[in-house]
Amino acid sequence: MWPSSNSTIIRKSFENETSINSNSIADTTTITSISLITTLIQTIATPNDVYDSRITKPFAAVCLFVGSIGNSLSFIVFTQKQLRKHSTFRYLAYLSIVDLIVLYLGLGNIILRDYFSFDIRVQNLFLCKVHTFLTYVTTQLSSWILTIVSIDRAIACTVIQLNKRFCRPKSADRIFFIMCIIVTLINSHILLFMGSKRTITQSNIHNISSYQNTIMCTHNTSSIYFKFFEKPYNIIDLLSYVLIPFIIMTICACIIAYRLFFSLRNTTFNVSINGKTQRGTRRAKQVSYMLLTLNLVFVILLAPVVIGQIFQKLNEEHRYRLYNSITLLMSYSNHALNFVLYGIASPQFRLTLKQLLGLGNDYTAPRRLQTLGYCTSTAF
Repeated sequence: MWPSSNSTIIRKSFENETSINSNSIADTTTITSISLITTLIQTIATPNDVYDSRITKPFAAVCLFVGSIGNSLSFIVFTQKQLRKHSTFRYLAYLSIVDLIVLYLGLGNIILRDYFSFDIRVQNLFLCKVHTFLTYVTTQLSSWILTIVSIDRAIACTVIQLNKRFCRPKSADRIFFIMCIIVTLINSHILLFMGSKRTITQSNIHNISSYQNTIMCTHNTSSIYFKFFEKPYNIIDLLSYVLIPFIIMTICACIIAYRLFFSLRNTTFNVSINGKTQRGTRRAKQVSYMLLTLNLVFVILLAPVVIGQIFQKLNEEHRYRLYNSITLLMSYSNHALNFVLYGIASPQFRLTLKQLLGLGNDYTAPRRLQTLGYCTSTAF
């Protein structure tokens, strides 16, 4: 998966290397002795060996721009008074923030690296650990928020008693907080063992030595941690990021689809608003359609990531540069394009957004917004 690919990258910054090599070419009597560890560092793959910058460079800037606007607007919409009091939209507000963080952590670093030759992770050991840690945490958390939304909708469709306890804003806040703790604990080893700081010794013909500190932002800090990261943790990350969420989403989607297309086909759900009877089934279906669309796009965009994670060896990503670049593009698109999916599949989202932009009908829109709650936690 693309976060683990980033974690194996090592960048070098030798300030005196250029001048030393120039002297050795000009004067054949010059002897430059660089330690074995320097040679090893220089042979390890750089980011451009793992990804094709001709693809990632333009994509990163466009995707970050689109994702920033989309997720920001999504958060503003979902935190409006008429929406934030329902658990479904509360989760989607959290998802917007997490996806925004994912984009800036990943694409932000790609932009700095490709356009300015500046890699955040090799500036110091603290940034190496924290950036890698946050990358894994936020990507996994994004998948699990969407999974919890699916569970929330499936419960709202079927279990009335549990619906009253589970599908509430306060419950959504508590569940999100618990997910943050669990995902943080799963990835906490990165803060302890990821990366190392090496001192490189260089000497010239006059036996004058110079020292260069180099950050190796990689899991290859010990044989034990390398084996753990390459096998057990790689499987844990794959399960928590894609496979388990995919299985749960599929089950919930089947439950929701059954309720939408079979159980409720010939039924009408009536609710009373200000003495008038309104039909809630239609709007309930609209929210469920939006969720099914999000789940389908999630599977399509991340399926290639799963395939690469299964068949690629952790230290041989440089052999699949084109494939890695495409999967990188698809995985970040999953975090950037939810705004478009909301607009396509959710009339509630479009209506609220129009109201915020001053494009809605001042008389009819507020009356329509009053009915939105009946398609979230108590839709069925």
